[in-house]
Amino acid sequence: MAREPLQAAKHEMIEAGGRTAESFGLNRLLGQIYMLLYMSHESKCLDQLVEALGVSKASVSIASRQLESLGGVRKIWVKGDRRDFYEAETDFRRLVQNGLMRELQKKLQSAEVQIDLCRDLLEDAAPSHPEESTFLMERLEEAARYRNRIDGLLQNPLVQRLSR
Repeated sequence: MAREPLQAAKHEMIEAGGRTAESFGLNRLLGQIYMLLYMSHESKCLDQLVEALGVSKASVSIASRQLESLGGVRKIWVKGDRRDFYEAETDFRRLVQNGLMRELQKKLQSAEVQIDLCRDLLEDAAPSHPEESTFLMERLEEAARYRNRIDGLLQNPLVQRLSR
């Protein structure tokens, strides 16, 4: 049975949200939930999200908390209802600044720590495995340059201005 055009458009937008989230290395469900809430006139509870997306309540609950920590959604209190309701953050500048940029910077800091740890381990291994240690150190330095390039992009005044 074919969907009516409005429902087909909503479905396609929700799927596009999921694909977009995946392209940023996030869980597909985060993008689907965000887009569903973004297109909604009213906040939605977990049960409504589960019904609309056809996934488990546990998955929706976890993804909603992740979205909340990224600044993509916020909890809304509904008088007379004890359930958690959510609505999408519609200010994309705030979403980028408070969620995505902050999360990306944390990941870059973690990568720097891991790279430094691996450098130390490779230096210890070099005397007993010189060829392989040299090869791995070259790869590690390449990864460090890539990480530094991304960090440099994020520190660029234009990028900083966009996220303020």
